[in-house]
Amino acid sequence: MDILSRELHALPVGSPFEGYFVIEYVEIKKHRTGEPFLRLVLSDRTGAFSALWWKPPKDADLTIFKKGDVVFVSGCVEYFQGNLQPKLKEIRLASPGEFDPKKFLCESRFSVEDQFIRLLEVIESIKNPFLKKLLEEFFYDDEFVEKFLKAPAGKTIHHACIGGLLEHTLGVVEICETVAGRFKSIDRDLLVTAAILHDIGKVYEYEVGVSIERTTEGILLGHLYMGCEMVALKIEKIGDFPKDLKVKLLHCILAHHGEYEHGSPKKPKTLEAVALAYADALDSRVKVYQIEKQL
Repeated sequence: MDILSRELHALPVGSPFEGYFVIEYVEIKKHRTGEPFLRLVLSDRTGAFSALWWKPPKDADLTIFKKGDVVFVSGCVEYFQGNLQPKLKEIRLASPGEFDPKKFLCESRFSVEDQFIRLLEVIESIKNPFLKKLLEEFFYDDEFVEKFLKAPAGKTIHHACIGGLLEHTLGVVEICETVAGRFKSIDRDLLVTAAILHDIGKVYEYEVGVSIERTTEGILLGHLYMGCEMVALKIEKIGDFPKDLKVKLLHCILAHHGEYEHGSPKKPKTLEAVALAYADALDSRVKVYQIEKQL
């Protein structure tokens, strides 16, 4: 039986189990006697757990196990200091054909096609010709759209799934639409455009295989910088794009994490930037709560 991580947490101590998991972390350690053992963090789409291969065969090559590998494991449920830490009896590298890739990556629970149609309707509603043209430069580009529709919005925390970036983007857009309707001094077109583009750098921040991993660009630059760069390059192609509008839009993207301790290079200093930061936080935190409570 190919057990899920979530199911494993529900088993009583001593229960046997087996299944396929992705290696998130692996380290070769040594017993006091000098004999090696493996400490791993294994995961699937439902969660992660630490595990020990306490007594590998003496001729086992422990160096073959790498982060990102899919492995078959069997063992029994144990706990250490209140945390699940099974002891493995067997671990081996899995061949691509013997496991279901869907075990490791979930998809957005909403229709990608329906969500994208809704996003295009929002773009069509933008009245500012410069902002509308900018959005069309992205979302009328088939190559970009293909990447955008598959991209996750995170690795583990929120919307960490195929189509997660679209789901999160549309969620933030709809919150911003409500806020703009309530506060008439907000520039609705600017706020909604910023909402659509705020996480656009995540198209290149993550790569998807059997797990979601950050790219080199994602690690070294991050999606806020990359998103600003992507938008700025598109703006250069649009003749007479107002400089003041460009600066306000880039500020919204750059400041959408809200606080320095949340990785924001700038704090929000305009109504639109403040509204976007709160909308982004609300959508992501509610999603985390739903995941934790399995809602």
